[in-house]
Amino acid sequence: MNFVRKSVLPVMGVAAIALLITIASPRAVHAIVAAMVQVVNTPTNAVPTMQAPAASQRYRSWCQKKFNYDLGGFCYLDPVPAGQTLFVEAISIKTEAGNDLSTGRFYSGNELGGGFAVPMFQQGSSNTFVGTFAGRISVSASQQPSCLAMFATAQPSGNMECLVYGYLAPAQ
Repeated sequence: MNFVRKSVLPVMGVAAIALLITIASPRAVHAIVAAMVQVVNTPTNAVPTMQAPAASQRYRSWCQKKFNYDLGGFCYLDPVPAGQTLFVEAISIKTEAGNDLSTGRFYSGNELGGGFAVPMFQQGSSNTFVGTFAGRISVSASQQPSCLAMFATAQPSGNMECLVYGYLAPAQ
């Protein structure tokens, strides 16, 4: 009983006082709560924001390659305009051919060295493989990005498609 009187009763008293203040002046309580959750965007306390690029700055390019008795397909996407830098944010590669696909790659420039691996996964038991990459890859002005799908053995026939999304920004 002593414990209840010393701990629970004071807490109940504070709750009762808070309830009376809320009933007596709800505007004051609302102002206090609003002040606690208010976000202020100042130069010293900046709130991060993201502005979507203008329609003229969006980049979407698609390429396709049909192949016969080849190890895979390779196709070029639209070149990056002069004075611009392309920021690729999503790449999708799809192949319809044999079942021994070894790699999918995205190349950010005119040279074919390196590139970015795009993991490819077989869709069920079909001969369709799909790969997606999400990230940020920069491509310099006047470069022509490209995609590649490579098989371990030559395929009698097939098709490869590559779709790239991103945005353009003035070159620095």
